[in-house]
Amino acid sequence: MKTQTRSRPRRKHRGFTLIEMMVSLVVLSVCSYLLTSTISATIAHSVTQREQAVATDAAANVFEDMRNEQFLELLRLYDDDPLNDPLGPGTAAGMNFAVTGLTPFDGDLDGFVGRITLPLIDGELREDCNLPQLELPRDLNGDTMVDAKDHKDDFIILPVMVTIEWDGFAGKRTLEITTMLAGLMEL
Repeated sequence: MKTQTRSRPRRKHRGFTLIEMMVSLVVLSVCSYLLTSTISATIAHSVTQREQAVATDAAANVFEDMRNEQFLELLRLYDDDPLNDPLGPGTAAGMNFAVTGLTPFDGDLDGFVGRITLPLIDGELREDCNLPQLELPRDLNGDTMVDAKDHKDDFIILPVMVTIEWDGFAGKRTLEITTMLAGLMEL
C-alpha cells in the first residue's frame, strides 16, 4: 500500500516586489524633499522678517530722536554739513547712520545702512525740491506759496524720509519711511 503523503499547501510568502519598493522610495523622497523645503523656507522667512523688524525699529528710533530735539535745530543736526553742528563740527548725528544687525551693501562708500533725506538743495531748506516721496514741492513755512528761497529760519513743517538699505539673507533690501514733523508756532 502506497501511503499518500499529503502535500502541504504552499504558503505564499507575500513580500514587497522591486516595483513596490521603488514606488515607496520615490514617495518617501518626495515627502522628505517637501518637508526640507518647507523648513528651509520657514527659516529664510524668519530671518527676513527679523531683518525687516530691525530696520523698522531703527527708522522709528530715528524719528523719535528727531522729535526729542528742538525743532529749529533739526536741519543742523541731521544735514550732511558737519561744520554747522550746534555743538561744534562733527558733534551732530548727521544724515547717515548705522543699524546694529544689518550689513551695508558691498561697495557702499560710507559703510552706513541708514540715510535721512531732508528737502535740501545745496544746503538750503527749499520748498521747490522735486521729491515726490516727501510730497514736494510744497509750502514749508505756511505762507501759502512755494518758492525757491531758503527757509531754514522760518519753516513750520519738515518732511523727512528715512531710508535703510542692507544686504540681507534674501539679497539687497530697502525700507523707506516718511513722516512730517511740525513745530509749534509762537503766537
